Amino acid sequence: MSEIYLVIVVFLFVLAVFDLMVGVSNDAVNFLNSAIGAKVAKFRTIIIVAAVGVFLGATMSNGMMEVARHGIFHPAMFSMKELMF
Repeated sequence: MSEIYLVIVVFLFVLAVFDLMVGVSNDAVNFLNSAIGAKVAKFRTIIIVAAVGVFLGATMSNGMMEVARHGIFHPAMFSMKELMF
């Protein structure tokens, strides 16, 4: 039974990583639309700035989880079985 928990946790971790990338990428696309439309810089420069922003946003977004950890629910009140089913 513990193998199923490991599979579920790994699957949830992968989903969390993809969700974080989609959220940060959405912010980058909003920036790209305005920057490319206004032609504020060369296309390559805008893409490089957006790529750096996506990378930094994905690596430094630890504050977003503080709300879930302290504001919405209390993980100490749940057991592993309650969380998985």
